Amino acid sequence: MSRRTRPTAASTIHIPRQRGGRREPVILVVSSEPSLTLTSRAALAVGRWAWKHRLSWAPTAVATALLAVTGAVHLIEPRTAWFLAALALAPAGVWAWGMLRRPASRQAALWRAVLAAFTTAVSAWFALAVWFAPTRPALFTAWAVLTLAAQVAWLIARRMTLVSEKESA
Repeated sequence: MSRRTRPTAASTIHIPRQRGGRREPVILVVSSEPSLTLTSRAALAVGRWAWKHRLSWAPTAVATALLAVTGAVHLIEPRTAWFLAALALAPAGVWAWGMLRRPASRQAALWRAVLAAFTTAVSAWFALAVWFAPTRPALFTAWAVLTLAAQVAWLIARRMTLVSEKESA
């Protein structure tokens, strides 16, 4: 019989041979790692919850990335805001062009109008944040309000979509 080496980071306990056909003794290795602290357990729980619900928090993640991008663009080249200000009117123009092309139901027209207004507001915020800096109190408050509105609308739209998928199945 060859003698096996014990791991250095763990304690090994030998259990005597049992009756029956077993020829080798049972070896139980107990890890010497300390158990998780309350803080690390809470961090793991929050991380698992956030990963499980990551799609629900997509607007907040996009808004946070947008905040960082506007800060970087403001530091590098704030004059980009002039170009972005011209682009801020594009969503309203696309909405108006779409209304002329084909008529839609009232509910669809309302959702499109709300989406165009929201996209125009976000584009205008982006241009202003690049020019003045996203950390200005008024712009940061507008960012928080727009983020909250996007998050709530996202959750409502997801719930409506899930309900309609269940009804059609």
